[in-house]
Amino acid sequence: MRSLKVIGIILISLFLSVFKVYSQDLQGELNLSEEQKELLKTQKKLIKKHRKAFKETLSQEQLTILKNSSLTKVERQIALKNTLTSFQKRIIKQNNVSVKNVKAKFRATLTPKQRQQLKRRVGNKKKMVRKNIKKNLNREKRRRIRN
Repeated sequence: MRSLKVIGIILISLFLSVFKVYSQDLQGELNLSEEQKELLKTQKKLIKKHRKAFKETLSQEQLTILKNSSLTKVERQIALKNTLTSFQKRIIKQNNVSVKNVKAKFRATLTPKQRQQLKRRVGNKKKMVRKNIKKNLNREKRRRIRN
């Protein structure tokens, strides 16, 4: 009996140590240079600035659409998209172009090792998103079947 407990504890500790190493590897730092960190900060500031400028152009009707919790996220996006003025569409287009330019500058500074780490991170993120989507769909199916 005692040997089973010892074996169980050893197996659990091995599992936890492997899991910890694996999770640290997934979240490993990219070891960014100061220039790269500055580019990322600039990108975040730019996105916040554009988002704020866009929100200031929204009409009361558009704000109501965004706050409507009875619509799904996709339905809100479609409803908002249908009410955008040409000026607002132009702002969005300009924002997208400027963000793409900053991203391109950042990508140009990446080393091959950093690129590989980013690809791995993005791949893992996509897997997690797919897994969550499947889980949510299955949960929704079970809920519908019960009702």
